[in-house]
Amino acid sequence: MYSARLSLFAAIAGVILVALPAANVASRAVIGAGLMPDELRDLWSLDRIEGNLGYLAMTRLDRSLFPGRVRAGRDGYLFLGDDDGAVMAKATGTWPVPEGLVAAQAEQLTRVQARVEGSGARFLAVIAPNKHSIYPEMLPEDAAPAPRTVTDDLAEATVARDVPLLDLRGALRSAKDDVQAYMFTDTHWTRAGAAASYDAIMARLGAETVEYDLERISIPAGDLTRLLKMQALYPADSDTDYRIDFAASPEICAAKIGLVSGEEGPCEPHGTAEISAMQKVMRVSRNAAAPNPETVLMLCDSFCTASSALFNASFAELYRVHWKFIDDAALDSYLSRLDPDIVILQMVERDALSLGLGR
Repeated sequence: MYSARLSLFAAIAGVILVALPAANVASRAVIGAGLMPDELRDLWSLDRIEGNLGYLAMTRLDRSLFPGRVRAGRDGYLFLGDDDGAVMAKATGTWPVPEGLVAAQAEQLTRVQARVEGSGARFLAVIAPNKHSIYPEMLPEDAAPAPRTVTDDLAEATVARDVPLLDLRGALRSAKDDVQAYMFTDTHWTRAGAAASYDAIMARLGAETVEYDLERISIPAGDLTRLLKMQALYPADSDTDYRIDFAASPEICAAKIGLVSGEEGPCEPHGTAEISAMQKVMRVSRNAAAPNPETVLMLCDSFCTASSALFNASFAELYRVHWKFIDDAALDSYLSRLDPDIVILQMVERDALSLGLGR
């Protein structure tokens, strides 16, 4: 009995050992990629087979094998699917809005505003749009954009409570007339879209902007292809972004601050490099020659990375941390310890109804 089971196991293992590389090589041949992957072990990778089949479905059929992760739009546009924040359902108006949620979120923003303004700082809430809201004409044919979405309801409820709110959808819709505002294969806006958001925020604050130019560049495919495990199959120049060129190079240093310990590391030369809020640390940039002398606390997410160099060059001191990594007690601590002049809460549209602050 044991010998029979062992023989069966060996037979199955043998089939797998032969079938996986055969499937990988065959699918790569159909794609037109090199028959051999970069690493030999990838011949036995189910992820590689999934990516190969996903790439074939996307490029030959304009279909995503996993529409919950990523939807295939028109003219090469990819969009985040409903697995992340029900973003497609919100864009099409088919998401069932929980009763009282919009009002509750607006009330939370009023409480954050009260905390910030009670400390003597100025408060501005900002909505960074989903790509779905800026390029609705590129959504899949079966995803008709809603004339009014839950974001409109939230913005209306927030403004009605006298919370300073900047909804960047208008600025980005205007920007796309002149530039590619969002990447084709990525969730995020391009540096040109980020620059448009910077201009709009600075105008709302009445702050002085820095001079810069934008140069269009080609870049590899973005995070939406990575979600489908097929990023490596796209050409290195398959998407569009921009490089931000400063008229004058700012002398900036940047440091990390522990979220729990509050200990600050050395402030090292940083130049015009970007700063991400996606690590569980606080980041601070300092610029003695900034045109605006204020200290800014920016509570943001992945959408503040592309504009970070512009803001770093614009303010004397800027603290940046992901709003999902902190709570109200941490915010109170920052307001007391950092003594900011301005607090900006920038939330990507798909997460604007899941704010954890102000509870």
